[in-house]
Amino acid sequence: MTYYDPRTRNPALGRRPLNRRDDAWIRDLLARLHLCRISTLWQGEDGEAFPFINPTSFVYRPATHDLVYHSNRAGRLRANTEQVQRAAFEASEMGRFLPSNDPLELSVQYRSVVAFGAVRLLSGEDARQALYDLCAHVFPQLRPGVELQPISDGQLERTSVYALQIEQWSGKENWAEAAEQTPDWPPLPSGLTGG
Repeated sequence: MTYYDPRTRNPALGRRPLNRRDDAWIRDLLARLHLCRISTLWQGEDGEAFPFINPTSFVYRPATHDLVYHSNRAGRLRANTEQVQRAAFEASEMGRFLPSNDPLELSVQYRSVVAFGAVRLLSGEDARQALYDLCAHVFPQLRPGVELQPISDGQLERTSVYALQIEQWSGKENWAEAAEQTPDWPPLPSGLTGG
């Protein structure tokens, strides 16, 4: 059996080249998506690692090639980020479940992006602008100073705003109409559509 070692293989590359997508496709998908999962790590003094996944809203900023998200002023995401300034990002959209008569071919339609990079905590005007960028992405109909109250210094003090500088990313898509079937077993009944 071959084991995976991220030191010798680019961790952003998927195993199936036919599902890989290019940078333009990744940018387009990130422009449509609003929710992601951020993975951070707490490294204990005894060497034990405690991974943590946090779902949150985000915005991709092409001009700076980073991902912006935010959390509470204090908490696990903030503590992990202050200790280990690296994170992984995942965002996806799902379609239909795809049934098969082969249990290893049961599948789902999906489009996804995974990114890795260094994270920095933003402050001052950088944090304020990043929050405005996030608001504009998730709620484009709300304009600062019109429908949306301007972000005050006090509000900035109550939140943590992060920018994940993308070092590597990959996009994958499987939007097949059906999963592979095996001829070694009776075919699925017609009309079976899955969950």
